[in-house]
Amino acid sequence: MNFKHFGVMLDCSRNAVLKVDTVKSYIDILERLGYNTLMLYTEDTYEVDNQPYFGYLRGRYSKDEMKELDAYALAHGIELIPCIQTLAHLNAIMRWREYQSCRDLGDILLIGDEKTYQLIDDMFSTLAQCVASRNIHIGMDEAHSVGLGEYFRRFGITDRFELLSRHLNRVVEICKKYDFH
Repeated sequence: MNFKHFGVMLDCSRNAVLKVDTVKSYIDILERLGYNTLMLYTEDTYEVDNQPYFGYLRGRYSKDEMKELDAYALAHGIELIPCIQTLAHLNAIMRWREYQSCRDLGDILLIGDEKTYQLIDDMFSTLAQCVASRNIHIGMDEAHSVGLGEYFRRFGITDRFELLSRHLNRVVEICKKYDFH
C-alpha cells in the first residue's frame, strides 16, 4: 500500500498541553515506525495573532514553538498538519468576555457574524506563518446545537444544513486565502 499520509493525531488540547520535547519524542517514534504525518490537535492551545485569550491560563504553543516543532518534524520526514476548530469545541475561550459576541450556544461559534470569521482568519493567518504544510484539518464536528442559540435569536429558524454549508464555504474561502487545503 502507498498512502500519501500515514500518521497519527496527537491531542495537545485536552487535559494538558504537551511539552515541545514530548512532541519531539513522538516525532522520533513516528519516524522509526515509518510514518510521515503528525496531526497536531489543538483547540485553543496555540498562539493566534490578535487573540490574546487563546490558551490563556491553560497553556499553548507559541508561534516560535510551533515553528520549532514544524522544523523538527520536517527534518525527520514528518509533515506536521494542524488540526484546529472552526465551528465548535472552543469551550475554553468561551469563558472570556471577548468571545461572547461570536458565540452561538455552548462552545459553538456564531455563524454569519463577521467577528467569527475574523477569529478564524486570525487562526489561519498565524498557522500559515508557523507550518510548512498547506494541509489542515478544520474540525466542524459535534456542533449539534448550531443555530439554536444566539443565531436563532438574531435570525430565527434557518435550515441547519444550509447554515453549515454557508459556514463551510466561508471557512474554505479563508483556507484558500492562505493556500491551505
